[in-house]
Amino acid sequence: MLLSTILLAHTFISVCFLGTTTSKDMRMDVVFPPVVEPSDSALPDGHLLPLGCQREPDGPVKEYAEPLTPIEFWNLHAKDYVPLVYRQAITKAPAVTNWQNDEYIREKYGDLDVLVEKKNEDRGARPTRMTLSNFLDNYQLEDWYVVSLLPDPMRAEMQVPRSLLCGTFKKSILESNLWLSAGGTTSLLHYDADHNLHCLISGRKDFIMIDSKYDDQLVMADKRQYSGSSFSHLDMDRIDLLAYPQVSDVPWTWATLLPGDCIFIPSGYFHQVRSYGRSVAATIMWDTVKKFNDSDCATADIDTYTALSDVQLQWTYKKGDKSIDMGFFNVEIELREALLNLMAQRNSTKLTKELFTIFYEQVVVDEDEDGDITEGHMKVINKMFGILDKSKTGYLMRQELESLDIEVLKDVARIIDEPHGPVRENDDVNKRDEL
Repeated sequence: MLLSTILLAHTFISVCFLGTTTSKDMRMDVVFPPVVEPSDSALPDGHLLPLGCQREPDGPVKEYAEPLTPIEFWNLHAKDYVPLVYRQAITKAPAVTNWQNDEYIREKYGDLDVLVEKKNEDRGARPTRMTLSNFLDNYQLEDWYVVSLLPDPMRAEMQVPRSLLCGTFKKSILESNLWLSAGGTTSLLHYDADHNLHCLISGRKDFIMIDSKYDDQLVMADKRQYSGSSFSHLDMDRIDLLAYPQVSDVPWTWATLLPGDCIFIPSGYFHQVRSYGRSVAATIMWDTVKKFNDSDCATADIDTYTALSDVQLQWTYKKGDKSIDMGFFNVEIELREALLNLMAQRNSTKLTKELFTIFYEQVVVDEDEDGDITEGHMKVINKMFGILDKSKTGYLMRQELESLDIEVLKDVARIIDEPHGPVRENDDVNKRDEL
């Protein structure tokens, strides 16, 4: 997956009228779903008003009082990409109590780095990197928010709901993200490449949910080749129904999360998020699969409390890491398995540079290029293949590729899709980048 980071604007939406409050308004008593007011003019209902004011919602997202078993979750929701809400799914997580307090986070985790973005809609801007202490010292005054990999030490205080504790789900978790902001924020309407369990720890969040089949009515941005994420060009605060009248025909559902609640956002499912107050959330992202292997579920103890630190994630961050590798693809599937499949298709027992070049051309070369491998491409190919070819023989046998350390694959992934934020050398670990 190529990261589609959703930059937030500090608009505070309450009901269907035009207006905003200050960026640090910490109220949480907002009417949602919004009240749809009939137009008192010839203009369409909801014209130049926030998303959701154009028509009533179809209803709330399906809710459960406790998490489903993994098999139930697969059969009822994940298999067919149907969202759900779990009420009070992570109430046993220490984070739900401890992370209400900035001083606790500062004292215990303040030396850990996070990626920080400004609350604006400059999608070309890269995030900056700073310590949590630096962020917490300034975020109440600055238009900043954290969206970053959840640092490894903090994972010990986050709970994994039982729905993900066996079978393919548990084996497919890619990463966990930390979200932290103050004051009202709204996201673009967007979708992500991976399945996402978004759990609220502090504050309040409202979600507008729209099925992926309505993408042709939502003015979507062109998606990069092999990227699983995209966003809408619609102005979320002022839907222009004269230019885009079809938006009024798009059905939607809604959800409000309070601390301890989680929402399952399927891969490809459109969602717009509005947060209020001091908002802290953690998300668990996992790869999509066509089949669910439940072979270990009969013996798995899914009802025992499980911390996020007790399950394996593919992409993680610990203090001292050069990069915070957020939003990368599944290297086991997209690299190891893809290369092994290519070898099988070509009846080859060896992965040569020539075969790797074919893989690169299929996966990396953009659609807007003429398809020819350039000198620049070859420099990149030589660098990546040099990383894979640890023995410097000019090829990898199938068994070598099967047993290759995942960290080597991740080094290749960082060349295919560069890290989302700044890369630090060891002597830069205490540096704060400027926003």
